[in-house]
Amino acid sequence: MNWREKYAHKLVTPQEAISHIRSGDTIHSTMYSSLPYALFEELGAQKNRLEGVNIYMGFGGGLYRPLAKACNGHVDVNSLFLGPAERTFIYKMGSRVHTQVLQLSRTYDDRANVHPGDVIMMAATPPDENGVMSFGLTPMDTALCHAARDVIVQINENVPYVYGKDNMINIEDVTCAIDKTEELCVMPDSTPSELDNRIADLIAERIPDGACIQFGIGGLGIAMGYRCKAKRHLGIHTELFVESMVDLMECGAVDNSRKNIDRGITTFGFAMGSKRMNAFLDHNPQCESRRFMYSNDPYIIAQNDNVISVNSAMQVDITGQVASEGIGFRQYSGIGGQLDYVRGARLSRGGHSFIALNSTRVDKDGTPHSKIVISHPAGTPVTTPRSEVEYIVTEYGVADLKYETLENRAKRLISIAHPDFRDELTAEAKKLGLII
Repeated sequence: MNWREKYAHKLVTPQEAISHIRSGDTIHSTMYSSLPYALFEELGAQKNRLEGVNIYMGFGGGLYRPLAKACNGHVDVNSLFLGPAERTFIYKMGSRVHTQVLQLSRTYDDRANVHPGDVIMMAATPPDENGVMSFGLTPMDTALCHAARDVIVQINENVPYVYGKDNMINIEDVTCAIDKTEELCVMPDSTPSELDNRIADLIAERIPDGACIQFGIGGLGIAMGYRCKAKRHLGIHTELFVESMVDLMECGAVDNSRKNIDRGITTFGFAMGSKRMNAFLDHNPQCESRRFMYSNDPYIIAQNDNVISVNSAMQVDITGQVASEGIGFRQYSGIGGQLDYVRGARLSRGGHSFIALNSTRVDKDGTPHSKIVISHPAGTPVTTPRSEVEYIVTEYGVADLKYETLENRAKRLISIAHPDFRDELTAEAKKLGLII
């Protein structure tokens, strides 16, 4: 029986696929565009015959049925990074989504606890001529598939065939598959704001030719891409491949020629962007995905010289503690890989890390608030500790906090706060004895 015959033999209906799931099962999946939404829909439809099923995943690009309150207790979602869908169901619909506290570099350690009774559930490309399927933009470690009881796959022809290591599976190793092509989740167009552009200008002038870059998503990442087009011989080793990196590769600014590892190849953990980006990554031999224990391991990141890491924050306190995932006890996103790249850049020869944020936010009634604060509200998670921080950037400048005293940290952060809040921050810092 060749792989084509085996592929036909593996195809089942969604109902038959989900019949493999039993009460008490643990399902491991991924996030965003590589989630098997059709399988999740059927899993939610069969909830009443199930109890205590847990899905471990990242975040969805849209709504998926297990998020519904009616599924709680039958099928529960455990997310290591909340997205808009998860936040909607938690804060507006009263659903229960468990937030997992986990750095992406430790994902493999956590998922390595896959037991022989666990299930892998993923979206994938159709098999190639050798029967091999790619898990696409947000892959699952193949080693975990081999450890699981069942591997259930949704074949989606729109999933890009992304090359890489430990992120593909042969149709022979799949328990069953459904053939369901549907539109992939894509990121909405994001135009950099004036503040994004001002912050990007400040960072870009500190990026040398030959640097190995990591950018976050959103307006700042796009603005950084625009400002790096004149650079030469850049490399990419990143947790997240973003839209602006397509531009940098197409214009020749990125050629990966000076990377010490994976030379000539753009390496990333996962990708989120537009249909154009998906088409760019499809069967592109210059781009490869890696499992997070590789893409996000600080000691692997640091093997490249001149690593430049650029990430965003929600708030920074006067000593340099960075809050990027939530304020108070209200979780907004997740730990992700910010600290992994801050540490990796710090260990890299010639490397630097930048944490960027607008100097202010405006609440619902239009009142402005400083994002540089004396202290975070109780319960606020510190994503990057002050001992690891190097540069903090707002539209008003760059504060170098590396190895600095508490007094110098306070002074430098106040200097890049919005001018309307500097006197107040200074007075509070003096009252607390941070500034003498």
